[in-house]
Amino acid sequence: MFHSWFRVLYRAAAATILLLPAFLFGSAQAQSSTGHETHHYDLADSALARAAQRYDWAQEGKGNRAELEKLVADDYVLFRASGKVTNKAGLIALVCDPHGYTNPYTVETPFVRDLGDTVILGGWVNLTGTGNGKPFQQKARFADIWHKGPKGWQLAFTQVTLADHP
Repeated sequence: MFHSWFRVLYRAAAATILLLPAFLFGSAQAQSSTGHETHHYDLADSALARAAQRYDWAQEGKGNRAELEKLVADDYVLFRASGKVTNKAGLIALVCDPHGYTNPYTVETPFVRDLGDTVILGGWVNLTGTGNGKPFQQKARFADIWHKGPKGWQLAFTQVTLADHP
């Protein structure tokens, strides 16, 4: 049975993000609060680099509702791999589901399309964890659209497509 992209991709343990030196966010890799290396996008804008990393870490573990509330735009839209569409509230509910857990993951084959105040970040992930007490694995490509507005960089849109290989 297909596990929701939300439950799989959008989990985080971002508690240690503030403890890392800022130079890590501009580097090729840094470590999450679990010690897991996660790929960082090669971005000139350090604020976007920090926001994208905080968002990735906010998806691991049991999810970090407070981080997601800040980083996801109020009018956010997610096109899930199943074809279903959801919003910010739906994303946060799934990421922070008390019966789910997403293991740390690495974004492979990352890409960046810088369009000024809008930037597309994406790549491939092999996600594992538990959902409703059962283990899951999901391999997918994704594209996140970030927009810089009055609240800073926020995630506005995500598209997910199942893919076995990067």
